[in-house]
Amino acid sequence: MPLLNRKQRLSLVSFACIYFLLLLYCSFNSARDPGSAFFQPRAGYQPVHSPTRIKESLGYLSSYNATAADLELDPHATTTQNASLCVGVVTVRRPLIQTLDMTVGSVLEGLTPDQRSSLALHVLFAVTHPADHPLYQHPWVANVVNRTLTYGWLDDAPLTSLRRLEMSRNYKKKSLIDYRLALQSCYDYTDAPWIMMLEDDVLAQGAWYNHTMRSIQNIEAWKEQGRIQDWLYLRLFYTEKFLGWNSEFWPVYLGWSVAIVLAAGLTGICCRRRVRPLQEVLSNRFLAIVCLLCVPLLIGLYFLAGRVTMRPMQPGIHLMNKHGCCSQAMVFPREKIPIVANEMMIVQDWKKVKAADSVIEMVGNEYGFDRLAISPPLMQHIGAATYKEDKKKWNMDYSLGGAHGVWSMEFEKAYEQARFGAGIPDALWLD
Repeated sequence: MPLLNRKQRLSLVSFACIYFLLLLYCSFNSARDPGSAFFQPRAGYQPVHSPTRIKESLGYLSSYNATAADLELDPHATTTQNASLCVGVVTVRRPLIQTLDMTVGSVLEGLTPDQRSSLALHVLFAVTHPADHPLYQHPWVANVVNRTLTYGWLDDAPLTSLRRLEMSRNYKKKSLIDYRLALQSCYDYTDAPWIMMLEDDVLAQGAWYNHTMRSIQNIEAWKEQGRIQDWLYLRLFYTEKFLGWNSEFWPVYLGWSVAIVLAAGLTGICCRRRVRPLQEVLSNRFLAIVCLLCVPLLIGLYFLAGRVTMRPMQPGIHLMNKHGCCSQAMVFPREKIPIVANEMMIVQDWKKVKAADSVIEMVGNEYGFDRLAISPPLMQHIGAATYKEDKKKWNMDYSLGGAHGVWSMEFEKAYEQARFGAGIPDALWLD
């Protein structure tokens, strides 16, 4: 007597065919999900929107790359004491390609005159000899940057210590000091209620200013309504690389998986009792195969497809108190700057210094501040390599180096499809 009758065998064959089709679908649909078993680096790290945005940014900046500032082109004729937003950028000499011009150009390109006059741009050339930075003496720097910073112009810059850190290649500690100096510049020399910190290898989406300021207005309203706590920053860049299935939630995943298996078994038993034609199919042996093989295979495929694929971040503002990376682009409320700067001053003297983003997270955890992220991201990481990485490591498919690890797949997808879109929805997601 066969273990399974004809209908049962046909059902399992049908399941196998459907499962094979699902595997094929996942291999395409999850190709850009770095947390998926089907992730394909060549597809996932493909720059789609960024090359167009880089071209627009450099085209804008070329108008200001004359040998002297043209008064008709001068975009920052008003004082920055009444700025609505101060943008601080820390730039270093990078080993492969300098991307500061792309960053600055993308931040400024597309702004209206009123928006530009309300924005203060501070750039810290974080090298002990500024002339060593390939872009320091480019004309556009004097023409578009509101405040060009060097260590020599900063009273609180420990020049001797910075020079020693530079020579010993202690970049973690030096970058922490640099971040604090740029933060402090925006705080001390403008009255901007919001301070945005950027690394010099990010690319801004064309309508970033409108989306950011609108999002901040919504966040402040939600805080007054009690929907969120006091907040530390709004993240404008994140990478899906760290948004996969988190190991600390495995009891939850296991619990739901067991519940689904039990639900499938109970559903089969109920159907067997109530639907006569199914009685010869839904035997105990067949239900055991379904519950112990077929359903677990589907559950496994759900997890293999990747969290970003199966549970993508919806457009809007998300609570991201964990797993946010990295410090490429953040907006801080002005009143939080003294707290962050003070914590960085303390940590920079530790024996084991932490990176800037880790210190910021320490502040959030210590004070109970919420940390928020905007989806889709308004910034992309395009750096070819940092000053602490091996150049040979980056001989890969695409010239945009950020596409080798710290990269936002959603940035490329969202803005290539909709260009600058209709805006970020006024939605708050707390999951």
